[in-house]
Amino acid sequence: MSKLRHPTLSAWQRNHEDGSYAAEIRGWNLSVRWVPEKSGERRGFLWEATGPNGEKMASPSVTEEMEVAMATAEECVAPDPEKHETKIID
Repeated sequence: MSKLRHPTLSAWQRNHEDGSYAAEIRGWNLSVRWVPEKSGERRGFLWEATGPNGEKMASPSVTEEMEVAMATAEECVAPDPEKHETKIID
């Protein structure tokens, strides 16, 4: 059995100008953006979170799936891993 991570917030909004996604949870502003492939670098999604007092967190590396980036951002500011995992039977 494996697990697939997914976001729990239905409030992720797409920015039609730059294609990024944003949400707010517990006073934190979350964003997920696409990074195209470059020479020697992987393509994928990066997340960033800015707290109510200016605290910042960000993904250490790109993630292939947008939903995984969203779930990771949510979990960093409002930990509850069970809400972000779906069990998949192989």
